[in-house]
Amino acid sequence: MADATVEQARRFHDGVHVLDGHFDLLMDVEIQRGYGRTKLIETEYLPRFQQGGVHSVVAAVFVEDAFVPEMALRKALNQVSALHAEAAESGDQFVIAKCVQDLLTARQAGKVSFILSLEGAEPLYNDLGLLRIFYELGVRMLGLTWSRRNYAGDGSFFAPVREGKKGGFIQFHLQ
Repeated sequence: MADATVEQARRFHDGVHVLDGHFDLLMDVEIQRGYGRTKLIETEYLPRFQQGGVHSVVAAVFVEDAFVPEMALRKALNQVSALHAEAAESGDQFVIAKCVQDLLTARQAGKVSFILSLEGAEPLYNDLGLLRIFYELGVRMLGLTWSRRNYAGDGSFFAPVREGKKGGFIQFHLQ
């Protein structure tokens, strides 16, 4: 790439807030921490985010099919807990953003910010009261469904035969 083009791209990049809108980071972090690893985000992920000029990352909390529904809440809480533990271990290397100001402050300080997101409402099961708990823990985004039906609505289907009934949003959201 010509030097002028690289410089133009760099100027553009420096003038915008670069946000990775969805990254399945926390499942890996939770698994690796189970093997005794620590500071995983600081050592394995932050250098790549910084090299790529990423300012913020939406860290998705995803629960695999094998854990739904019985263990969905526990797996989600484990992933959120893993991010908080990583933040505590890494000092001020990155922040868990809870508002827009946190994103801006982190960027000004040269830190990467993480925004917690639930990828599907499975961890809530049929209890909207849990939403408050996740909010207090720093979750700021929720994708109602992923690829399966839950109490919030219908997801997409990958199986050759569609099971269940069509429903769109379910009564859960009206509570």
